[in-house]
Amino acid sequence: MLVDGVQISLGSFLDYVRSTPRGCAGIVRDQREIYLDETSMAWAFYGPFRLALRRAVTSPDALEIIAAAVRQARPVQQQHFRELQVGFQRWWQRARVTGVPMTSGCWRSGDLAITVSERSSLALRHPDGRLEVVLPYLKEPQLEADSANLALRVLEQAMPGLLPGATPMVLDVRRGRPFRLRRNANRAELDALLAAETAKYLTHWSAVA
Repeated sequence: MLVDGVQISLGSFLDYVRSTPRGCAGIVRDQREIYLDETSMAWAFYGPFRLALRRAVTSPDALEIIAAAVRQARPVQQQHFRELQVGFQRWWQRARVTGVPMTSGCWRSGDLAITVSERSSLALRHPDGRLEVVLPYLKEPQLEADSANLALRVLEQAMPGLLPGATPMVLDVRRGRPFRLRRNANRAELDALLAAETAKYLTHWSAVA
């Protein structure tokens, strides 16, 4: 939490906007406890797989790096990591990309700051030189386009501080499904939805304090 507001990751915000109205308050309650408890290990569950993703996209043996993360997973992680491995392999075999460096950045709406970290995101170069910054979505519930579009719009607006000239992508890793903004996406409408969702998040944050 910031002195003058609230700071969360883009992944946490995506979890919130894809939830049901009933689930939103519970998500914020859990996130509030995690962000305010410096000893919390809640983010560690997918940590090894996130690290493997970052290493894989810059390696000539990406699939083996992911396979090693699955072999080394704790029993409680095994099934989740195997599902992520299957989806990653499906996407990677057709992606033809190479990892490149990026920096962390932040997007703000009122008192809410949404961070995009180089530790939890990927930057990729396509054979034609196009650059993408990717937010990997690792959770079990299937990601839908409406929720992905809000995260994509945050990434798009934060892009000058992340990797200038790149475009955003959200990857549902378990299903190997990439999401990108359509060229004709109504950005004014997305911005209005973002303003509403960030205000609602802050209301929930204050309500569960």
